[in-house]
Amino acid sequence: MTVEEVYTNAFSARLIDWYAIGNSPYLQDTDTDYIESDTVACDEGDWTFPNSAGSGTINSVKLRLEGRKSSAISGGVNVYVWDGSAWQNLGSLPLTQTYAWYELDVTAYLNSWAKINGAKVYVQYSPYRTTVADLRRLTRKVDYTAAAVIASKRLLVGVGI
Repeated sequence: MTVEEVYTNAFSARLIDWYAIGNSPYLQDTDTDYIESDTVACDEGDWTFPNSAGSGTINSVKLRLEGRKSSAISGGVNVYVWDGSAWQNLGSLPLTQTYAWYELDVTAYLNSWAKINGAKVYVQYSPYRTTVADLRRLTRKVDYTAAAVIASKRLLVGVGI
């Protein structure tokens, strides 16, 4: 099996309710670029990823986000993924007061290479009072069995090994 994990490489600014700090796409692999919000029902997106170099059988697809919030008061960040035909709500991230990684399984939605390559992500925050949420780093992680590996297993089965 092969695992390919890539950071977001583009931000469309279709939705721009959060504060963007640093350089676009804001959720790439740095500590200094991020987005921040304390506004009720605000949306930010869309992020996209480089095309996958993968081929073969898709085993799993996950989105990973790193984030935190300023207090223990409730309020979560909802994450949405575009599956090629509709936005899918992946649920709310239970952010803590220190930066942590959150992983969301999107295999059911991004179940083809075309959907993986066309995936987009946006986030929505609905804080309670003035709790601030920060997000930095967004990745797409694909675990797959390469086409060459699948073909060689077929050959081995064909010769009785």
